Amino acid sequence: MGRILFGVFCFTILGQISAQDINFSQFNVMSSYYNPASTGYFDGNFKVRLINRNQWTNLTTDPGRSFALSGDIKFDLGNHNFAKDFIAIGVYFLTDKTQALNWTRNEIGTQIAFHKRLDKLKHTYLGGGVGLSVLQRSLSYDNIYFQDQFDGLDQYSGGTGEILPQNIHNTGDLKLGIQIASDLSSKWNIQSGIGLHYLFQPNFSLYNNIEDINYIGIKKNDAFPRINFITNLSYQIDRSQQFFPRLHLSLQGPHQLLQVGANYRRSFYNFSQTAYHAGISLRSASTVNGFTPVDLGFLVGFEIKKVIIGLHYDAGLRDLSKYGQLTHSFELSISLVGDYNNQSFICPEF
Repeated sequence: MGRILFGVFCFTILGQISAQDINFSQFNVMSSYYNPASTGYFDGNFKVRLINRNQWTNLTTDPGRSFALSGDIKFDLGNHNFAKDFIAIGVYFLTDKTQALNWTRNEIGTQIAFHKRLDKLKHTYLGGGVGLSVLQRSLSYDNIYFQDQFDGLDQYSGGTGEILPQNIHNTGDLKLGIQIASDLSSKWNIQSGIGLHYLFQPNFSLYNNIEDINYIGIKKNDAFPRINFITNLSYQIDRSQQFFPRLHLSLQGPHQLLQVGANYRRSFYNFSQTAYHAGISLRSASTVNGFTPVDLGFLVGFEIKKVIIGLHYDAGLRDLSKYGQLTHSFELSISLVGDYNNQSFICPEF
């Protein structure tokens, strides 16, 4: 019975985790993670970003945590002008840890993108990107306990006989992406793209290499291919004010996640080169009855010269309706943009 329960538990947990990857509310901060084609598409020559998310902070002293660090750099192909064709290279590191079994997911990757200018007047660019990454999944057996088996008479003296796999698993991933960006009018701009993950459906089962002849369970747990569709719009209200509607749709097997929102930016053209952002968003997840609201998010952001800081709070609507308790999640992002030239408002940061 112990083996059956443990097998069912692991299969359920691993199946859910392989099906639903890390998602940040400030998804534009890690845009190249979601879509390699967005690598390097920003106003500047290089960018370094980090983001940290603490989830369900009021439910436990050890909340779930997601952390990511990335960097992009652009190359002008010798024309000394990023208004023409250019390429970009990026790297990122990402880690995610949950309280259950100290389950940890690490990923390190690199991507390259080429951006082709199609229209000079409308600043239209078509971008394509490819990414390679290494994923590591691990859990801890320190907090897993199995009782001795009943001998059938009067005592629990039999050994547990549990067959445990190696608790660290590594695999690779190939990502592809495409993106289009253009000025729709003198005030409206669009940036839209699709990123594809897990094209070869890697096997995430911890039991995939087990050689114990007594193990008769499942050794395959193939990842569902993941599609990320992200669209950002920008509207130039006036010289110092912009409005940014945004959308992120993630499709992964039977799981769908939809986040819609909008940000407002107010800049101050003074010596300090400052600006502030404010935003609201709603994240919904698919159920048998359609999409159900999961989180209501609020954003406050600040720009001080080349440094951009974003603070995001998510209120757990689904947990409130299901358990009668509102859960809280917090995100902090910091971005550093190098050689900022402010030629155009390409996309929002958050």
